[in-house]
Amino acid sequence: MTNAPLATADRRVGRAELIRLLLLMTAGFTLLAMFGEIVLMASPWYAVLPIGKAILLLVLARKVAAQRRWALMATIVVSALGLTGFVASSLVGLIPQLDHTLTLTGLITQIALPITLILLCAQLLTTQQQHHPVPEAAR
Repeated sequence: MTNAPLATADRRVGRAELIRLLLLMTAGFTLLAMFGEIVLMASPWYAVLPIGKAILLLVLARKVAAQRRWALMATIVVSALGLTGFVASSLVGLIPQLDHTLTLTGLITQIALPITLILLCAQLLTTQQQHHPVPEAAR
């Protein structure tokens, strides 16, 4: 019977490492898109926000691997903001003068990846809460 907590701990570490990998991939995709914007727009000002986002994602990846609750919650918030931005961009793209092109890469990086991150972080938070409840004094 002592193998059950060990299996749960291994599962939590595996999920944390998967979230870390997905955050690192997202940071890489962000930097790759930044380079494309800089080349097309010929201005380094387009690098400011993507570099900030990439740094945030790298910090979150490191802290999620250490299973910090605040990092899991921050990852959920960042992913939800990304989904909200995609929805807003798609709605603005319905205006005939503006265009929003959907590609497979865009769908994977702007919809599938954030949804996967949200679900994995929520599962890991739930598992942590079941095994390490918050004391009454901290509530």
